[in-house]
Amino acid sequence: MKKAILYLSLLILTACNSDLEKVQYNTSEAKAAVLQSIDESYVLDAQESDLTAIEFEWAQPQTNYPASVTTDLQMDVQGNEFSNAVILASTKTDSTYSITTADLNAAIIKLQTANNLEFGPQNMEFRLVSSISPAAAPLYSNVVSSLI
Repeated sequence: MKKAILYLSLLILTACNSDLEKVQYNTSEAKAAVLQSIDESYVLDAQESDLTAIEFEWAQPQTNYPASVTTDLQMDVQGNEFSNAVILASTKTDSTYSITTADLNAAIIKLQTANNLEFGPQNMEFRLVSSISPAAAPLYSNVVSSLI
C-alpha cells in the first residue's frame, strides 16, 4: 500500500511538473525604463511648498515575461555616481511621479548634508532603478539632470 501511494505521488508530481511552462529571465532581452527629460533648472519657492515642483514621467521597463517589477526614482548630487542616492518614489505600477516643493527641498537638504555641501542651488541627477528580485541584476535608466 505504501508503495502504491508513493508511486501515485510521484506520478502526480511528474505530471504537474511537466505541465508547467518554463520561464526564465533573460537580461539581454530586458530593457530599462526611460526617464523623460526635465527642465534645465528649477527655483524652489518656500511659499509654494505644497505645489508640485517637478513631475517625472517614464516609459516602463520591459522584461521578457510578465514579472512584478519594482521601480525606484533616485536622486543624487551630479558626479556622485548615485553613491548616496535618495529614493524619491518606489512603484510597481506607476509611470509618473509628482514631487512637491517641500519634499524635493527636504531630499536636497539631506543630500547636501550627507555630502558636506553648502546650502544653495545644486546640480542634481535623477534615474530609475528597476528590479524583479534581489537575485537578478537591476535595470538602470538614462540619467537626467537639473540645477535646483
